[in-house]
Amino acid sequence: MKKTACHLLSAAFFLSLPAAAFAADGSLNSTSILRVYQDDRAGFASKDLAPVTEFLALDAEKLGDGNLSAHLYGWGRLDLADDSFNNGKTDASLTYGYLMYRFKNANAQARAGRFMVTDGIVNEHVDGVSASTDLPYGFRVSAFGGAPVHTQHLANENTDGKGNGIFGGRLGYRFGGMLEVGVSGVYESGAPSLDRPGNIALERGARLGDHRLVGGDIWFSPVRAVELIGHTSYNTETSGIAEHTYLLNLKPAKKLLVAAEFSEHHERNYFYSSALFASMVGDLSEKSRTTGLSGSYELGQGTEVSADYKHYSRDIGSADRFGANVRFTHMDNTMRSGIGYHYLNADSGFAINPATDDSASFHEVRCYTMRDTKTFFGALDAIGYFFKEKINNEKSAWETIGSVGYHITPALALSGDLSYGQNPQYNDDLKGLVRLTYNMNYSGKGDAK
Repeated sequence: MKKTACHLLSAAFFLSLPAAAFAADGSLNSTSILRVYQDDRAGFASKDLAPVTEFLALDAEKLGDGNLSAHLYGWGRLDLADDSFNNGKTDASLTYGYLMYRFKNANAQARAGRFMVTDGIVNEHVDGVSASTDLPYGFRVSAFGGAPVHTQHLANENTDGKGNGIFGGRLGYRFGGMLEVGVSGVYESGAPSLDRPGNIALERGARLGDHRLVGGDIWFSPVRAVELIGHTSYNTETSGIAEHTYLLNLKPAKKLLVAAEFSEHHERNYFYSSALFASMVGDLSEKSRTTGLSGSYELGQGTEVSADYKHYSRDIGSADRFGANVRFTHMDNTMRSGIGYHYLNADSGFAINPATDDSASFHEVRCYTMRDTKTFFGALDAIGYFFKEKINNEKSAWETIGSVGYHITPALALSGDLSYGQNPQYNDDLKGLVRLTYNMNYSGKGDAK
């Protein structure tokens, strides 16, 4: 397979948007990209592709009485040649778009529209409303309700498997500046029935069902040098623990940071409401666990060293990943570079074909450098993976990426990327693009900050 690339045009229609249109503080970020390339993988029909993609973010503050704000982020794509994805020549998604009102008392706020809820164990994408406020004696309460955002398509299904309604919230308690604990939960209305025989079998086998979780979270920092963050969630449909995730940060010296982490997922309880991931759970009692330790130290004069280790444990086997990085900062922080090495020692259960005795172990080497000035910026990044045993008769996979750009104005930049690599899937992998970005903050009636 060989990919060749390309050109880039930028739509950037927002560049002509008058700043005077904003009668409040705010920001506008726009990125427009046109890529042109050819996909001629062996066994597939050759296609000429030219997708145009626009990413747009808009924030407007101090609207109305000064306590109202509006926030929007989304993207849209138009294929000028063959379809780049299976769902047609056009596609678009509104990631979030909501109004938020901050009340003058009790740190209270309310939102309406499409937004993300990340509070305690809750991590949901919702079309609806939410509100939160401080309560007496250190308590705080938050709640949300509406409909889950339906953005994914399940193959050969008329639904994405999500219910029509969702609500939840969190009750927290903070003691001084050293402890915060909370209990939270999410309840989604009954999941619709699926039609594919495989999905029906998952439902009948008690591997797939409604999305309902409860749990608790903690933040504990008795002194500035110690911080513990974590949460545990429980699936009320399967009556089992879904997840433990905890992180301990220690700063025993000014330039030394040490972190330890632990996470454990009980796969059936964790993926119970996802048809895609539930189909991958072979054993209902299967679980995965990760433990890790990392540390970084500033040597001074713009040099930092770090090392990390992680142990992965699953029913199919275990793996260990360890390595180190060195980072450099020069020229008043306008130039940064680094080099790193890691090794993954993995059991054959992690191999592409786990039924064999193939090794899944490999070495990873990466180096990079980047420069950013008031007029131009550029970067060069190279990464290579060297396998212990060949994959598709190849001993390695590697890629180099070069990027160069020019600040036309402080808010407007033109840049381009070009990359080339080889790997077990592609003999030659050449890609490129040109990108036009516009990032501007506004204050008052259209004046740039």
